[in-house]
Amino acid sequence: MKHKYCGLLKIASVLLLFFTICLTGCEKKTDETSSPPDNESSANNTAAENDVKQLDPEKAFVSAPDVSIAALKEIKADQLEMKDPPSFVRRMKRNNKESLKMGTISLGEHQYMVLLGDNTSYEFHIQDVNKDQAPYWWGSWSLHSRHLLKGKYYEFKLIENGTKIAGRPYTGEFGIFKLGKGERNIEKMEMNGSIEQTGDVGAPVGDLSKLMWPDPVAECSVPVGDYTANLMSVVYDDLKIDISHNYYTNVKGQSATKNVVYGMQVRKDKPYILDFSNEPAIIFESPKNDGDTYSLGNEIKFSAVLIDPKLDIMIRGLDDTSQKVEKEYKDNDGNVIHTAKISKSLDPKVVVTRSNGEVVGEGVMPFG
Repeated sequence: MKHKYCGLLKIASVLLLFFTICLTGCEKKTDETSSPPDNESSANNTAAENDVKQLDPEKAFVSAPDVSIAALKEIKADQLEMKDPPSFVRRMKRNNKESLKMGTISLGEHQYMVLLGDNTSYEFHIQDVNKDQAPYWWGSWSLHSRHLLKGKYYEFKLIENGTKIAGRPYTGEFGIFKLGKGERNIEKMEMNGSIEQTGDVGAPVGDLSKLMWPDPVAECSVPVGDYTANLMSVVYDDLKIDISHNYYTNVKGQSATKNVVYGMQVRKDKPYILDFSNEPAIIFESPKNDGDTYSLGNEIKFSAVLIDPKLDIMIRGLDDTSQKVEKEYKDNDGNVIHTAKISKSLDPKVVVTRSNGEVVGEGVMPFG
């Protein structure tokens, strides 16, 4: 690798409001205690309605001026007339789950077909009706994500017990998510993929003007919030880095059920810069316990993960794009289906030695 890469990896609750009008003991005694004027009554009613909207997520969502609402109908997966149905539909078929919800919603000047399964975090699809194309990024299949359509972010919500879907433009604040050099001599910088907030709320990273996988960019505008990497690729000259949130053990030894760290903080007045300047760490996923003992002849499996402990993101791959190698793709029986030229992986070589330095095992340990 070039020396310029040295140090690269130092790397509500919903509340219910009840209005109770108590009439007991309230009698009209004189004209001076009569009901307030109509305009004051109207103002009070409007204020009450606004309070309800604030406390009822569904009413608050559909009260937006640019909201669009579409009815959903139930269909069978076999009734879907699509050349290439989304992956979740194919997965449902394999699991003998055939019931889908479908509708057509107008957003701006465009119409989109919406498909939904039972799991709104993983079974959502929105497709341009005229172009027969759908954005595809890691998180695009979540109803809860913020979807970039025709250069504008939209958010969606099921309403009326799931019989309808509402969509509206995102009206919150935006901030800049960008790559940084980290004081390195780098000429080319670009990234694409997606980032994720809590609640399965994702946002694409890259240019989606072609309506498919995001094209790489050096920076982009995203809704403000605290994020982690969902699945991203970063390119620094000839080095390609694949990252995601770390779903293995973290640097504190906590398991995959730990709380996710949303350390990429995008603010309106302060861009978030990803520059891989934090000190990296190697976490052994197995063996897990330092005190484990093994008998002669036992097989010991070693697996390690390279992470950024501050952001708790995982380095899934390092590739030298200036070098190409031939890779064989095989079927389940081991037969080569086809070969292709891919970038050379920089998977580390691992050597296992005894305390006296004797080598007892060695090999390549792939990333991911």
